[in-house]
Amino acid sequence: MLAAVSAHSMVAQPAGWRRAWQRRGVYPDRPDTLDAASATLGISAPWRAPRWVWAAAWRGGKRVLPFLHRWDECAPADTCVNLNVCWLKAIAGNRRGDARLRDGGLAYDLLPPVTRRVVAWPLCCLFPPLHHQNVALRTAYLDGAVTAALADDDLARAMLVSVGAGFDVRALRVADGLRCAEIDLPDVVAQKRALLARLARRRPAARARVDALAFATGNLSVRSEAVAALRQVLRGGGGGGGAPTPPRHVVYVVEALLIYLPPESGEALLRACVDEAAAAGASRVSLCFADRLPGVEQTSAADAAATLARARLELDEASWLPKPGLARHMGVARWTR
Repeated sequence: MLAAVSAHSMVAQPAGWRRAWQRRGVYPDRPDTLDAASATLGISAPWRAPRWVWAAAWRGGKRVLPFLHRWDECAPADTCVNLNVCWLKAIAGNRRGDARLRDGGLAYDLLPPVTRRVVAWPLCCLFPPLHHQNVALRTAYLDGAVTAALADDDLARAMLVSVGAGFDVRALRVADGLRCAEIDLPDVVAQKRALLARLARRRPAARARVDALAFATGNLSVRSEAVAALRQVLRGGGGGGGAPTPPRHVVYVVEALLIYLPPESGEALLRACVDEAAAAGASRVSLCFADRLPGVEQTSAADAAATLARARLELDEASWLPKPGLARHMGVARWTR
């Protein structure tokens, strides 16, 4: 028996060692994923570093978060890595290599005083292009997808709903006149409100947009809570005015949310997004996602289309753009009455 265990260890250890040295995000069904995403978006690709380097960088970032927020009056928690991602977006937003990635310092202005200077310009350039550059790929993709979805729309009759928004600041960067709402866990929304209040103090010109942003809370893995939150933002309420008139076009953004939900809950949430928009009077729904779709482990567009079809959504196959990472599926799907 000892000999068998020893033999198993000898086999398993080299396999694990080889995996640690593999390039991250190389999928058997599409080995050129990173190159294709980078070329399509015109954004520099992250380092082609082995898995252990990515893992070490992620662990390092998580370990310094308590110190970075030790004297933070907002004292946000890193629920579903929202806080870590906020710092990554601040790094990408402060870099000056590509104007499309700059966010005008909005993510940076969510961060605590003094310690946030470690990601200010030019110190942000010292961070190796790993996780923040991977996040930059999906940020660029979603920005483009949302802009395209709203092209030629009457913004007064459209609405942007970020489902599981975390500490993202996209609602502060979209076109004037577009109603925006966010849905997340109650503690995340409470923390987000505190961070946005700090941002508004730092830049008073943004206060009107902060005040106009509507919120709803709920556990999105529980269908009844997800439906209640969707109804609140689509039919009015949640602060910021909600939806005083029914939106004709609802644009949903789902970014790195489904990776935290059981597959059946993820599918139920996508279906609820369509059903509740239709019930609220919308004639069109656009789903802009950078996530991991339920039942699509690698990069199959056919599997993605099948998953979305069960939610009454049709995948725009030309938009399908997988990338490395947990939130590996990027695309746009639509429903029309």
